[in-house]
Amino acid sequence: MGISAMIIGGISGTGMHMMNNALQKVPLSRKPWFHVGYFFLGGYIGNKWVNLEKELVVDINEIRADRGMPPMVGTNAWIKYKKPETESL
Repeated sequence: MGISAMIIGGISGTGMHMMNNALQKVPLSRKPWFHVGYFFLGGYIGNKWVNLEKELVVDINEIRADRGMPPMVGTNAWIKYKKPETESL
């Protein structure tokens, strides 16, 4: 998930810079180093977003355990949820 989030974030960052150039009615390829910079910035943010989601799921499960509620469960496709303690056998 990390590499796809980085690529999507990078494309989004470059797209935002190109949209900014289009709104200013200047050539899209003006200041090409910003294209590269926003690509890496978007990739970094995309990677941080995935890590933030994982940390939030762990925090939510801890809060639910403190309140006596079962942990949040779901598919293991994108975010690896902790399995309930009763099902870990």
